[in-house]
Amino acid sequence: MRLKEILYGSDRLKPKQEQIRQMVLYPFAGIFTALANFLSFVLMNMILHDSINVVLAGRVVDISLVIKQFVSWVATIITAYTTNRIFVFRSHGNYFLELMGFAAARLSTFVFIELLLFSFMVKWMENRLGISREALIFAVGSFKFTYIYLVKILNNIALVILNFVLSKWIVFRSSSKYQELKQKGNETNAAQ
Repeated sequence: MRLKEILYGSDRLKPKQEQIRQMVLYPFAGIFTALANFLSFVLMNMILHDSINVVLAGRVVDISLVIKQFVSWVATIITAYTTNRIFVFRSHGNYFLELMGFAAARLSTFVFIELLLFSFMVKWMENRLGISREALIFAVGSFKFTYIYLVKILNNIALVILNFVLSKWIVFRSSSKYQELKQKGNETNAAQ
């Protein structure tokens, strides 16, 4: 496989080669997407650095975390859908249906991973381990890498894994079937 075939795919690739190509590219797209997520979160954390506490169902919830997570989620959706559709899965499916499926899958991971798991991890770290989210791990220049950023990175690992599963088996599955049918058609034409 040439670099161009790895990045953009090719009709010459066999189904197994296409699967390997997707498995190689997805982590790179995931890293790029996680970077967009992390950087947008850092930016929002710098802009909205004060807590906004609200009582929901008898519990104090820091709404600033929800706002920061939501903004970084939107940046992630834009980055992830674009890279997955164009590079990873080379999709030719219905744009609207894929986008709706992608958004629904990502909304579910947003709720369960970005909000619930993230909030649980922050609360666990603060209440069970006694570590403040703003406790310093290290600093580079004026940037302070605190425990909330460590939790964000761990949260992103779970997110990338679950999003691959949902993208591969639910959102872009018709694209995979399209590629397999196209490959079989090319093999039939070559045999004739």
